[in-house]
Amino acid sequence: MTTLYDLTVPFLINALKAEQHLLAQAEAFATEKGIPIAELLESRLAEDMWPLSQQIVITAIHSKMTVLKLTGNAPVDINFGPAPLEDCKKYLTETIALLESVTPESVNGKESTSVGAMMGPGPEVPMKAVDYVEGYLKPNVLFHVTTLYDILRSKGASLGKKDYLSTFIRVLA
Repeated sequence: MTTLYDLTVPFLINALKAEQHLLAQAEAFATEKGIPIAELLESRLAEDMWPLSQQIVITAIHSKMTVLKLTGNAPVDINFGPAPLEDCKKYLTETIALLESVTPESVNGKESTSVGAMMGPGPEVPMKAVDYVEGYLKPNVLFHVTTLYDILRSKGASLGKKDYLSTFIRVLA
């Protein structure tokens, strides 16, 4: 049986590891092309969208807030807004460590617990924890990982589907 922990923590760890991989690819690409990494981190798909670094920040914040909603514990300090390279790396590393500290026992059994989801300005919308994870958290996180990938591709980085999917796939030995 798949549990709330199974649906949440491994998914978030995989998403953040995908972003770590994509960020490493961004660094290599910037070095190869002589592009300042700060310029790449400020790149956007459209003027009214958040830049590359903000995609990482938002994914880390979603992860931290999910841990807080499900366990009451979220010590990672993440500043909302675009971030320099070292902060992006730190947020990813610290948030993965936070997720790795979460135990199944601290999450499982909370499927029907009411949690809030930010749906833009205004108060959070209440929903069951399992509905939050499946209908709000996962689509949001995947949106930001995909946008990070897409920004890099739009700048000419040589990435493929494997760069995006590799951390999510569990191959049988």
